[in-house]
Amino acid sequence: SVYAAISVVAEIMKVNHAVEIIETQGMESLRKYMERLEHEAYSKSGSKASKRLAEDLYMRQAIHRIKDTDTEHPKLEMVRNIVSRQIAGRPESRVIVFTNYRDTADMVTASLEAMEDIHPVRFVGQSSKYKDKGLTQKQQVQIIEDFKKGVYNVLVATSVAEEGLDIPSTDLVVFYEPIPSEIRSIQRKGRTARKHAGRVVVLVTKGTRDEGYYWSSLSKERRMQSNMKELQEIMPANATTLEQYVQPQVEKDQKNLSEFGNEGIRVVIDHREVRSQVARELEKLGMDIDVKTLEVGDYVISERIAIERKSAEDFVSSLLNNTLFEQISNISRSYQKPVLLIEGEGLFSARQINPRSIHGTLASIGIDFGVSIFYTRDAEDSAMLIQTLAKREQSDEQREIKVHGKKASQMLSEQQEYIVSAINDIGPKAAKTLLKHFGSVENVMKAEYEELIKVQNIGPKTASRIREVVSGDYKG
Repeated sequence: SVYAAISVVAEIMKVNHAVEIIETQGMESLRKYMERLEHEAYSKSGSKASKRLAEDLYMRQAIHRIKDTDTEHPKLEMVRNIVSRQIAGRPESRVIVFTNYRDTADMVTASLEAMEDIHPVRFVGQSSKYKDKGLTQKQQVQIIEDFKKGVYNVLVATSVAEEGLDIPSTDLVVFYEPIPSEIRSIQRKGRTARKHAGRVVVLVTKGTRDEGYYWSSLSKERRMQSNMKELQEIMPANATTLEQYVQPQVEKDQKNLSEFGNEGIRVVIDHREVRSQVARELEKLGMDIDVKTLEVGDYVISERIAIERKSAEDFVSSLLNNTLFEQISNISRSYQKPVLLIEGEGLFSARQINPRSIHGTLASIGIDFGVSIFYTRDAEDSAMLIQTLAKREQSDEQREIKVHGKKASQMLSEQQEYIVSAINDIGPKAAKTLLKHFGSVENVMKAEYEELIKVQNIGPKTASRIREVVSGDYKG
């Protein structure tokens, strides 16, 4: 069947990725990848492809051999030598080592930590997965500040450091592996040689896909430089810089967006979403961005449509911490046609949660709350969907944008239940029982042990815990 074929393709892709890691990264990265593969295989949400791989005899043998070997990839020694020579020659140097994978960033950081005068730090994105915790935005900012001050002199970073962050100019940029994208390659190289001469080193493992990526990127960069040279040659005499010539062309093209019906299409974005890639993609599409503090939703595109955007992992996290339905309730109460946008993959594998729970939640959101659910691949896809919906509302239906709706404040009874249930061993149900019996939070707190155990379903352990919390001495 088609599904069986897709599953086999997924299996092949996993094996292919493992081969790429061993060729271009190192044993430690491969070990961690195999560990995650095993974890996925034996979890409730594990795919059939990962389970078949984990049970395959040859794969089991490979995993066993990987665990027993201590061979390093030659690149690791090269990184140590290159960085060591740079720091020894110029102790005040700042260095960035770029890697495509977090596991490799961990490996390189650990390897450099053992060397004298080298103070490395791992710098990755915010998302987290099994045994791979991301950095919060606050932690990222602090690391950059420490890097500027010299607390760290080597930043071992993934693609998160390529753009959008105020990283100081460095003396050396090392590519642990080449990347096929000329834009990303130029962005990485641009992290050095801003104020003084800098150096870029690209590590390539001969006979592997590293070589293909390297020559692909180099060819694209040369083609880009050739195009830029042609632009310079055709610049009018009164344009002293390329920017003066290109900018009017860009503005002209932006005006021509009206041919596609995008002129005047506006979206209101919550201020917390401004830093997201979706906001950047919306700007690229030529939409008018209006930033406000939204109490309900992340994007508002008309008087009747607001959009709550969540990555697949955020969706599951908000379900587990009991905030999802509050957000859905707020948006469905405030807007006539509320939308939930779920971005990215991993909805059923982000956490160890029963798929039936996900299906039940989605069913409730769609049927009970009347919220339309859309799925997108990535930020670019999300932006295109938002643009399509906004155009339909504002251009086709002639609807104006109107922001409304506030978060529902908790009723007094909910606040009272929250206070009582905050005590360990007391759940929401027990809190309601206690409040119904005693009539108020104050009476619950004043009740003696003998009175508490008379309440239905309140046992000696719970009664003792309440008295301990209420009357015990504070030892903070």
